[in-house]
Amino acid sequence: MVNQLVLLINVIGLFLIDILLGAPLSINQNVPATMAPGSEVKVTVTIEKGDLTGFAKLQIDLPEGLSATAIETKGASFTFADEKAKFIWMSLPASPTFKITYTLSAAANASGVKHINGRLSYIEDNERKVHEMSTSVLDLGAPGAVAVVETPIVTEDPSANDLVSAAGAAPVGKVAVAVIDNASGVAPTQGAGGVGGSRIITPITEKEMLVEVLVTKGSIRGFGKLQETVPVGFTAVEKNSAEAIFTAQDRIVKFVWLNLPASNEVRVVYKLRANEKPDGEYSIDGEFGYLLNDETQKAVIGTSKFFVGARAFELLASDPSNMGTQQVEDPALALRLKEEAEAKARATEAERLRKEKEEQAVSAQKVTPRVPAPEKGVTYKVQITAAHREVGKAYFKARHRYDGDFQIERHQGWIKYVTGGFAEYKEARDRRINYVQVGHNFPGPFVTAYNNGDRITVQEALMITKQQWVQ
Repeated sequence: MVNQLVLLINVIGLFLIDILLGAPLSINQNVPATMAPGSEVKVTVTIEKGDLTGFAKLQIDLPEGLSATAIETKGASFTFADEKAKFIWMSLPASPTFKITYTLSAAANASGVKHINGRLSYIEDNERKVHEMSTSVLDLGAPGAVAVVETPIVTEDPSANDLVSAAGAAPVGKVAVAVIDNASGVAPTQGAGGVGGSRIITPITEKEMLVEVLVTKGSIRGFGKLQETVPVGFTAVEKNSAEAIFTAQDRIVKFVWLNLPASNEVRVVYKLRANEKPDGEYSIDGEFGYLLNDETQKAVIGTSKFFVGARAFELLASDPSNMGTQQVEDPALALRLKEEAEAKARATEAERLRKEKEEQAVSAQKVTPRVPAPEKGVTYKVQITAAHREVGKAYFKARHRYDGDFQIERHQGWIKYVTGGFAEYKEARDRRINYVQVGHNFPGPFVTAYNNGDRITVQEALMITKQQWVQ
């Protein structure tokens, strides 16, 4: 009888401790025990975090032959590189338990037993802590095994699968490059509070175009997410993110704001490359999600159709209404578009000679940039513009009334011009604001971050330096 009483007291004590201290942090993911090479499955990760809040990063280490694509991130930014899938939250979801999902894909030549590890890094009591996940074991079978059944990926938006069919059915050899917005497909729809958006697609070359999305949000602040569904086989590259977290995985292009800018309108620009896709008609679809009175709302941007082919600029010049005016990060590229349209319209020798003279003048103004010493630790800079050709101080003085120092970086096929080198994020932010206030007319300057000279995201830099993000 006494032993039973002691046991009862111990059980009650443990129960009270759980109530006072909260449930322990736990992470579980439902990776299957077996999987065929060349197949893919949906994996759900359940995170029980209790009252934990603030910054966190979930990293899942995948062995060679496996890759991940985000499905539901619960507001996290997602990247997959160097066999590492990363979900980064500037602020964890409020609910004590939440789930994220991703598609786990196995290469056709993958085989053997694979071990999947992971960990959640977070901040608690101003200290960085790490919670290791249990190892998942996945058997891909002996070499030479093939997938018998191909499991389709089911997206949250049924129209995404329709876009795959539309893009895949583009007729080979069809040449056209005019942009036709909402010719057929999803019509744009305003969300609650009068929030809406529009999209302009401007051809650059036969295989490249600039996509500009303008969101009219009014005074709404807080969380916002612009999600664009692009055609299969196209590649998206960030041009102007308006301080959003940019990600591009497969067909999904995302701009995520933890706190939307104060301006009534938010404009983002990305470049879309057709790669090896054939000439023909393609579509972009998108929507903008936001919070209004603590409820999730959605404004549909609508469907924009465009053409890829050799006659892009001829059709653009013959029907200029298909090309919207926009300010891009690359002034030289915008000038080239304008001059080519004017040259084709007038078709005069005088225009051709004027263009050649201008290019020669720009080349004569080039200067050899100062090569900075190797950087150590985390630094923040301000990117003021990007271009496809190198220019000197004379160009910046004439175009932007700026005669200060700058550095040149070659990154993702672009020549990027950056200034400064700050240890504190706030100092770089203040420099960016100053450029806007004094009227240098840079096309959307923004803060960049580096670790030992290598470019990283601002969010990673803030975590490493334990600094706070400021508006």
